[in-house]
Amino acid sequence: MQAKNDKPQAPAKQPRKRIKRGQRSKRMYLLLAGCLFLCLLAVGAGFALNQFNRTLDIVTADPYKLPNQPVVEKPYEQKKSIAFVIVGVDTRKNIGMLNTDVLVVAVANPVTQKLSMVSLPRDTRVQIPGYPGYHKVNEVFALGENIRKDAEIRGKPVTENGMTMLKKTLNHMLGISVEHYVQLDFEGFTAVIDKLGGITVDVDRDLVYELPKQGVYRSLKKGKQVLNGEQALGFVRHRIDRRGDAYNSSDFDRNRRQQQVIRAVAEKSMSMDGLTSLTAVLDTVGQHIKTDLSKDQIKGLALDFASFSSSNMVTLDNGAIWSSPYSLWPRENMQAVRTALQTEVGVAGPSEQLSDAAVAEVAKVEMKAEKRTPATKPKSTTGAKEQPKAQKPATPSKPAPEPTQEPVTPPTVPDGNGEPNPGPTDSNMPPPDILAPPAPATDSADIGQTG
Repeated sequence: MQAKNDKPQAPAKQPRKRIKRGQRSKRMYLLLAGCLFLCLLAVGAGFALNQFNRTLDIVTADPYKLPNQPVVEKPYEQKKSIAFVIVGVDTRKNIGMLNTDVLVVAVANPVTQKLSMVSLPRDTRVQIPGYPGYHKVNEVFALGENIRKDAEIRGKPVTENGMTMLKKTLNHMLGISVEHYVQLDFEGFTAVIDKLGGITVDVDRDLVYELPKQGVYRSLKKGKQVLNGEQALGFVRHRIDRRGDAYNSSDFDRNRRQQQVIRAVAEKSMSMDGLTSLTAVLDTVGQHIKTDLSKDQIKGLALDFASFSSSNMVTLDNGAIWSSPYSLWPRENMQAVRTALQTEVGVAGPSEQLSDAAVAEVAKVEMKAEKRTPATKPKSTTGAKEQPKAQKPATPSKPAPEPTQEPVTPPTVPDGNGEPNPGPTDSNMPPPDILAPPAPATDSADIGQTG
């Protein structure tokens, strides 16, 4: 009985003998390869994280922080929406100007993972709180920068700049607190899209336009296609078409294309593969983007919107119409935009009276009244001419030096043709409208704008 029982025990030891040295080595190699792969991932992720942190240090160095503002690292509040304005500026040498070419107000809601956006036509009529008169919204940043430079020249405290003035103007118009900004220049726009490998866009119609290099033209054909950085910039900014006025684009066309490109960039960013592409984009971003969002806020948004897609982007319709020399919003559209943004921010309603300078029904009445007022100006000027005749011996030489000194001290802002416009004659007042002369009624789209 024992002999019979001993025989079955031998096969039980046989599987251990079947493990050959080659098989053990193969398993060891697979284990080592797996560990090496994980190490490479860790090193790559560490490199990307280090690059990300370095980029954040550059991006969050806010050039528009007022001297009296303390440096505060704002924490990210996971359930709180963030409202910000995307500002596109042209900083290219001998081409750029202080007027903002792209303005998009957005609210990021981390709870719903929704991004609500509204594009502002550059000629939108606005009021700047604390200053009289009306301006185009794309001039506001330049006016604030002019005031900052004027204060610096006079050795006075800087209490205003382009970004602070733009924010409070938008707050006064939309009824939300636009606390933050993201500023991108055109060189960064083209570079980021090139680093992404281009973006897929459905071009609405054939376009023929001139590049900033005079005499150099490009064309885009209608249809869905992949655009590189230069083509995407031309698509967004197209206004004057070489073929004639009938082919020109309006400011409203530009707004629609801005939304298209933002969606395309979001889609491509989410589909990016490889740490190399990620770090290349981060390196480019650091050179061309500025923001007053804190590093903690940016990291928090990146994590909460990790699964974000263009389907989560909501485009609000401003319904803008042209009424020379401004773009105006119908009251219904203005109210809808305000309500949508206030809902996303979590505000029941504005605490103060909002400006209706851009509301078509209000603006048209005010603009008609403004056209009547110049009739009284010639009377006052003729009266002014008659007074010096009776006071010739009193002050013949004093008026001469005073007007020449006042326009010299304030800084000047170049217009789209590179020619300077005079600054303010009073340090407490904004400078006159830049690129906003009384436009001829015959022109029908985007009057007073360049490029």
